[in-house]
Amino acid sequence: MKAVIMAGGKGNRLRPLTSNTPKPMVPLLDRPVMEYTIALLKKHGITDIAVTVQYIPEAIRNYFDDGSDFGVRLHYFEEQSPLGTAGSVKNAEQFLDETFIVISGDALTDFDLTRAINYHQEKGSVATLVLTQVDSPLEFGVVMTDENGRINRFLEKPSWGEVFSDTVNTGIYILETEVFQYSEKNQEFDFSKDLFPMLMKNNRPMYGYVADGYWSDIGNLTQYRQTQFDMLEGKVAIELPGREIAPGVWAGDRAKIDPTASIVGPAYIGERSVIGKHAIIGEYTVVGGGSMILDRASVERTVLWKHNMLDNNVEVKGATLCRNVISRYGASINEEAVLGDNCVVGVHSVVGSGVKMFPNKSVEDNAVLKHSLIWGEHATKTIFGEFGVKGACNVQMTTSFVNRLSMALSTALPMGVTVGIGHDAAPFAELMAEAFAAGLHAAGINTYHFGAVTSSITRYAACHLDCTAGIYIRMTEEDGEEQAVIEFLDEQGLPITKAMERKLENAYFQEDQRIIKPSEVGRKRTCPAVGRLYRRDLLESVDTQIIESHSYKVVTVYNGHNLNNVLPEFLQELGCRVIQLNGVITEPSELAHWVRDNGADFGMMLDTNGQRIQLVTELGEVISDELTHMLQMRIQLQASKDEVIHVPVHFPDIAELMVTQSNRKVMRTKSDIRSILESCQHNGFHVYLDGIYTLVRLMEIMAFMGVSLSELIQTIPAFALLKEKVDCPWSEKGKVMRHLMQETKGKHVELIDGIKIFHEEGWTLILPDNEKPIFQVYANAESQLAAKQMAASYADKIRKYRSS
Repeated sequence: MKAVIMAGGKGNRLRPLTSNTPKPMVPLLDRPVMEYTIALLKKHGITDIAVTVQYIPEAIRNYFDDGSDFGVRLHYFEEQSPLGTAGSVKNAEQFLDETFIVISGDALTDFDLTRAINYHQEKGSVATLVLTQVDSPLEFGVVMTDENGRINRFLEKPSWGEVFSDTVNTGIYILETEVFQYSEKNQEFDFSKDLFPMLMKNNRPMYGYVADGYWSDIGNLTQYRQTQFDMLEGKVAIELPGREIAPGVWAGDRAKIDPTASIVGPAYIGERSVIGKHAIIGEYTVVGGGSMILDRASVERTVLWKHNMLDNNVEVKGATLCRNVISRYGASINEEAVLGDNCVVGVHSVVGSGVKMFPNKSVEDNAVLKHSLIWGEHATKTIFGEFGVKGACNVQMTTSFVNRLSMALSTALPMGVTVGIGHDAAPFAELMAEAFAAGLHAAGINTYHFGAVTSSITRYAACHLDCTAGIYIRMTEEDGEEQAVIEFLDEQGLPITKAMERKLENAYFQEDQRIIKPSEVGRKRTCPAVGRLYRRDLLESVDTQIIESHSYKVVTVYNGHNLNNVLPEFLQELGCRVIQLNGVITEPSELAHWVRDNGADFGMMLDTNGQRIQLVTELGEVISDELTHMLQMRIQLQASKDEVIHVPVHFPDIAELMVTQSNRKVMRTKSDIRSILESCQHNGFHVYLDGIYTLVRLMEIMAFMGVSLSELIQTIPAFALLKEKVDCPWSEKGKVMRHLMQETKGKHVELIDGIKIFHEEGWTLILPDNEKPIFQVYANAESQLAAKQMAASYADKIRKYRSS
């Protein structure tokens, strides 16, 4: 059998390691990643190998040559332009004249390839994907198979709501030559996005083989270091270079270690390295060949490439240093710092945690470097959450962080476009807005400043004022800590897509920025009248006269200067008699007393941003969030003329009934914020996250029907919808979803977002939370008791599977 090693990757997320080095040539214990791939293929009798190259191809060719030194025959195929994963393999079609295996040259694994090949042949498969189980599948392609191993679904980089299994695609494929007939040469073509869906559509046999063993895609800098630590711990079935000179300590030929030096395993000392007097090599340290660790220098949990020089008294903790880095006397390099080739750290200088120095950079003597020089990636989890980017004030959320984030956004936008920026009334939110704008201006992006407004007004303005994107910054409190939230909007005023989030994260982590001429700096314009434009358009969309004729008496509770600028004028223009209790009460039960005691038509509480509305009827009944959603569904049906109405997957079945009764079709959507807002968008207004719009439309419906709020509620069919939260560590979420999917085989299941299982009594929805280590369990039934039992049953299953 022949093989193809995919070796064209740039490895952007590993920069600056890959600034001068293609990812397959990044060293693991002094050997390129790809060398381990070649050794694995050879171990399983595969020696005729094609290598696809594109980024710095000469580095790969010069090292491996024709492969004879490694006991294999290598044939190189170079892409002149990116062709995608399958497109690059298509380049080698003439060479691949029999069943072949595709494997990544920049990942480390010890899988038994022979077993995978035998499985492929036994199944008569056209394409067999080698799969493995991981704790967090979000960054990989999830693959689902039936009980016979045949693939029935792909999910590329899913959200937690789409994680129905913890079994992911490793990028190792066993393929028949038939696959070449699905694409043209020199055409961009991808295995996961193009070829595999085509094979499924044509009902060709495609199977998944779940392999035992070790696999790391080395997807970020943290994984790069951890992979080598795993190798030192013996977690990977490979032969370590050098010889074991002490328990867990491996050293290459002619390494010189002073007897007074202290070395704690697991550790690796490369060939011809020198360890000086009283030097300390702590656990989980890799010292590349030809390096010099001089007297009293200390290194711990660090990876050093070849030819590093650590002068006397240098201290390095938890860092990664590429080739030929010089760290002078007394320098200190801290956790997660990454230094590219040929960097110099001056005498008594300090390189701060998480800082990246790209190749050929230097730090002067006695300097403290707190920020990267100049691109880079900080290996961490994704920065986007459910509503955008959130962080503690003056801890994660700082002016420098926000400025860098805005520069990341600018790389995704054309020069000269306009971004609308709004914020709540907090001074810190205004400060962050100014910092964000400064970063955009420095990249040639213009800004509209809306001032202290609600997020709903910002969404409306982004949609109507010819903005290419929108930003809204607001304050929130979590566990007693003040935090700032930055919401990113597109030209429709909707939260940006997941694909755009990933694009911005990559740009942020790589510290990409656009360099412009001074004459190209973006301009700032203010638009203080945006609140009046919002009010005008909203009032023009309703029958204000019929609302005024009822002169509703309303008890209101809200806080926030941004609402004071808008809400009182709304209520005044609609002829409402208002009892305002801002700062007087905080609980809905207190509001209920005020409504009853004052003979009001209803009461309402708004959160500080005007997004969430809490309603109380004239009878003093506090309306639940679930019932409020059904009132908002009623508003959506009245405002929209669409033939198809989108209903979020976690809404009760009566929402579908309400749609069908209006002679329209139903389509269920995901539960994320973008999907919900897309489902209810009407001329820039979004009922589910706009308390003011909900209030105005609700009064219009009540006035048209001539009913009170409690009577309007009676027109909504009764329903039971319960919600329960279940704690689950991040590392166990994928496993829990896999067990639940296995258990529900043969049952009526819907996989729009999470796992929705239908029963005779109703349905249960299991949704992994995107931001917290919990599951949300929804149960919809005809009775509260049935819903409670269904929710409890699946909550217990989650608890059982998370600890199994």
